Amino acid sequence: MRIFLILFISLLFFDISGIAQTSNGEVSSLVAAENYFAGLVKEKGIRKGFLSVSDNETIIFRPRPIKAVNYFDKQKDIDAELTWRPAFAKISKSGDWGFTTGPFEYKTATESTYGDYVSVWKMNSKGVWKLAIDLGINHMKPKKEPQLFFADPKSYQFFRQKSAVRQQQREEMVLTSDQLFAKTLDKYKNLAYNEFLADDARFLFPGHEPVIGKKMITDFLRDQELEISTEATVADRATGSDLAYTYGTANIIQKGKSRSYHYVRIWEVQDGYKWNVILEIFTPDEG
Repeated sequence: MRIFLILFISLLFFDISGIAQTSNGEVSSLVAAENYFAGLVKEKGIRKGFLSVSDNETIIFRPRPIKAVNYFDKQKDIDAELTWRPAFAKISKSGDWGFTTGPFEYKTATESTYGDYVSVWKMNSKGVWKLAIDLGINHMKPKKEPQLFFADPKSYQFFRQKSAVRQQQREEMVLTSDQLFAKTLDKYKNLAYNEFLADDARFLFPGHEPVIGKKMITDFLRDQELEISTEATVADRATGSDLAYTYGTANIIQKGKSRSYHYVRIWEVQDGYKWNVILEIFTPDEG
């Protein structure tokens, strides 16, 4: 696996809009697209920035999942500054699907809000990156800078499946994995996270900075007394068949109090051709 730990990449391709939006099959182009997106928001504002990188299928969670074009059609420009930067990113071996996550700051004239975002990106028919999913959590101002980790796949070899039926079957396989995760969660919480989480997984929960690593996550769930039930509604899978996402609704009981959430899980095929969760994020079902 080629790993890019780069401190200067936040400026990469900022001034070259055509290149910044185009996939070259490597994670650097994905990070460049995310930074280009952040630059658009800084220059044009939140509404125009989001619409510039969205298509008719882009989903954002505000707080419930809604198409970006429908959400921003009803929004006016807001006098606020939204800034962010990717800290963790992976791209599929097919070069047409990937995700980034990292810290953000939302600043108005009177206050600043901090948190972490997750963006899923998909390449369109012209080879241009388009935002597929966007959501985030709020938490206190971070205590330290995140460690950067941008990774290309171990290999670029895969079987390109062009059949729409076969693609649907592959997405259903990921959905089935999510459903099995959910059933195991209902009965055996510790077993579920030990079995389905990758060792270096990330867990994003409102009010807390990202929790990184399987052991840290299981300790966090225990300490916060979280009882999680989920129901997947949507799945999508890269044509490279190594990355996928699912999202749906969740009910979480924390210290005896029940609350509704939405969640997104990013899945990766790891050793033994097993789907593992490498990122999980929960957002409240209300503003």
